[in-house]
Amino acid sequence: MEATATAEPRRAWWRYAAPNLVTATSIVFGVLAVVAAIDGRPVAAAWWALYCTLTDRVDGALAKALKGGSAFGVQLDSLADLVSFGVAPAAVFYAYFSRQPALGWADGLGRVALVCFCALWALATAIRLARFNVIAAGGAATHYTGTPSTMTAGTVGALFIAALKYADPKWRGSEWIDHWRLLGGLETDGVLRFVPLLLPIGAFGMLSPLRVPRLGRTRSRVTDVLLAAGVISGYTSGLFHHLPEYLAFGGLYYLVVCFAYHLRTA
Repeated sequence: MEATATAEPRRAWWRYAAPNLVTATSIVFGVLAVVAAIDGRPVAAAWWALYCTLTDRVDGALAKALKGGSAFGVQLDSLADLVSFGVAPAAVFYAYFSRQPALGWADGLGRVALVCFCALWALATAIRLARFNVIAAGGAATHYTGTPSTMTAGTVGALFIAALKYADPKWRGSEWIDHWRLLGGLETDGVLRFVPLLLPIGAFGMLSPLRVPRLGRTRSRVTDVLLAAGVISGYTSGLFHHLPEYLAFGGLYYLVVCFAYHLRTA
């Protein structure tokens, strides 16, 4: 009896430790994104930030599979999300565009606007996470309110890499981006200067009243299958640093599904 009682707490400890370790990894990825941004490696920084979308999904799935959810894990996950999806994207955008005078955000009113956009993004992420924690504490829901910080940050990051991929190589320096061009001869030099506008747009999305379906809880098998397929294929692409345009398309496609779901459930 004593041996069994001793073994059970040990198993319980590992059940809680495993998902929390994945959550901690997300924080590390967020820090690596900030470091790469400071070092002038925007593509690497954006990919590190995108990795956080994977760990954010894995820790929740692992906690559910191991029955290792805890109040501590919930708080750690929220703090990790603030670093990964709030601070890291803002740092990536500021570090890159503040060093590109030709794009109009490096000085004067442009720089002020860039700082404001980055601050707004981080603040919106914090508010979105706090609101989610309050709603989640009240019980399970079939949908989120406002675009999830994970999806929003992932889409913005993928759009940023895709814009660099299809622009003149001078905009990304010596950093490598895959040569698979799903969009053919598209050139994004003309739109690269407008990419920082994704920050206030994303902030508005996170704080909006939009109903966003939760995977597996939409009560529609078709919607769940479509969302799951997009998530799986997107993670596969992102792991190998290929096809950021596909990742961006997946995020925009998810947004369309959200609008359709919102209208259907209004």
